[in-house]
Amino acid sequence: MIKLTVDPKVLTAMTRAFPKPVGSADRALKKYVSVLEDMLTKSLQFPRSPIQLNQGWFAISLQSLANAGGQIGPQKIRVHKWLRENQLALVETVEQGSAITGKVSEVKLSELVTSKNTLAIQGSAVVAKATDQALDDYLTGEELDNHELFNHLYPDYRAIKSSGYFDDIFDPLPVDAQSLKSYMVWLADDASKIKAADKAMALRQAKIVLGIASVFKGIYLQRRKSSTFGRIYYEGTSIQNVNKELRRAVLGNCWEYDIRSSVVAWKMGYARSYLDSLSEVHDLRREFSATLCFLEDKEDFMATVRHGVFLNESRVPKDLQASLLKQAFTAISFGAKHNSKGWPNDSGGWTNSAIASIILNAEERERFLSDAVVVKFTDEQTSLDNYIFSLVKIQRRDLLRREILQTPSGLPSKSKILAYLYQHDETEIMDVVRATAAEHDRYPIANVHDAIFFKRRLGTELKHEIELRMQEYSANPYWRLRAKQIERYNPKRLDDEAEVAAHKQRILEEERRAKEFFGKI
Repeated sequence: MIKLTVDPKVLTAMTRAFPKPVGSADRALKKYVSVLEDMLTKSLQFPRSPIQLNQGWFAISLQSLANAGGQIGPQKIRVHKWLRENQLALVETVEQGSAITGKVSEVKLSELVTSKNTLAIQGSAVVAKATDQALDDYLTGEELDNHELFNHLYPDYRAIKSSGYFDDIFDPLPVDAQSLKSYMVWLADDASKIKAADKAMALRQAKIVLGIASVFKGIYLQRRKSSTFGRIYYEGTSIQNVNKELRRAVLGNCWEYDIRSSVVAWKMGYARSYLDSLSEVHDLRREFSATLCFLEDKEDFMATVRHGVFLNESRVPKDLQASLLKQAFTAISFGAKHNSKGWPNDSGGWTNSAIASIILNAEERERFLSDAVVVKFTDEQTSLDNYIFSLVKIQRRDLLRREILQTPSGLPSKSKILAYLYQHDETEIMDVVRATAAEHDRYPIANVHDAIFFKRRLGTELKHEIELRMQEYSANPYWRLRAKQIERYNPKRLDDEAEVAAHKQRILEEERRAKEFFGKI
């Protein structure tokens, strides 16, 4: 959390200006500082740019600070306004936000304030710890700070617990604390190839999860946030919006089951109906050969495209090439071509990303877009997109009028409507997965949209049964689950290393003494 210490002269000036009722200035300033601390702490749960990190800037809404920061005096003057007008402002505006763009303000703390970030982890401090206990204490943090963090994130916890709606509001997430600490040590000490901003963000998120888990008996509470598009998201830091390595660290040893090529599989469920709607008879495997190859042998499909796009002299590292192609095909499956379309991201927002922003090199991008396999795949996806959208115009005309599914000009957005339909169906099909697993007393430890995590492997028979249920429920034979084993981060035992070092030193000392003894004979 961000804790602020305000120069005493601020309270002195406020008390002089508002002496009555007694103590009103103190209470008003404490409320304002508390609101500011809360907003600054929340801003840390989102990525910060390098300039924000270097300059100590924060992204917050000054309007919200002014509204929530309280009032003082008989004229009900806003504390935020009074502080600014009397040259006692606690924050200085670097860049003013805008209601038109939706961008919040960039601010920095004034000279009247000092801050302490209890969520900060310093790499030098991690390296300096000599014992397991010292390292554990540093990473976990002070017990009081963790309790304050818990109260900050869940101010309504007791009320919700007594209301009987706890399970409707929170999803508990079991945390492998030792694995998470080991990840934090690796990130702070050894992760030299990760950008400073990404590293700082991951460490803050890890500290938040670890701090709450230390208070709540190894559990991190995720507050649900429903999306109009059908998915369940979570507020703030969650298993959904952390990077994959941090996710692995939090969950520890487990098994991940995700829908293979989920959006492509979903659309292929309409392929037979689409061909039946045509006047001529068409062979499904021939008409959708690229899409079926993508679904049935994705590794070979990707290797073929990769070979034609990235030549030997490519500056793109080989381990990044596959990732870029995956992003590009995801973009195509959501409607992106040469221009920017987009798809919903893991935070519940909208990602506007053209192929040009994924494959940056113009020549490689041109080879990708002109590749025969890519062209065939894109044409097949376009045919399915158009067919599904035509069904919407007949069966779901209500979606055409929803503002959230329209372009800025007010026209229905095909890509947004397709994403809306897909995410609702995705949620339903994952409910089938959970329900079928529950029939066998298998319950997930975490959910990430089209992926689900179990502590133990489901087994071949149960996995096959779940897939059949998915296919029967949706009349879509292309749903498949992919299993992947997740392994925890193993602890680095400083005490063991110290003991080994001491043992080696004792051996060297004994050898030295032996040489001296025999040298005297």
